Amino acid sequence: MRLSLAVLAAALALAASVAAPGETFVGWITDAECGPYHAPMIAKGGMGRDDRECTLRCVAKGAPYGFIDVTSTKFYQLDDQDAPAPYAARRVRIEGRAEGDTILVESMTAAD
Repeated sequence: MRLSLAVLAAALALAASVAAPGETFVGWITDAECGPYHAPMIAKGGMGRDDRECTLRCVAKGAPYGFIDVTSTKFYQLDDQDAPAPYAARRVRIEGRAEGDTILVESMTAAD
């Protein structure tokens, strides 16, 4: 009986330590203020001359980075706010896991 409980406990511990497999998302880095449409903010002036400058300026003013999935066109929040910085307004591939409207980022690479 003790051996069975020990084996069961070890199996449960192993199962808990194995992360659920991640997903791959491909899309564009943006910010939560503009989402997929930077043109209105750029047209107002002061937010840069292109999507990249607008994204970086919105983030500098406090908007978090976001992600637009190329397949579903759904907007996601990103739990990692450091990884997107070099990819502002660029197409990326994210390995991670979606929880509701947030992607838990494991890795991010350029997808252009």
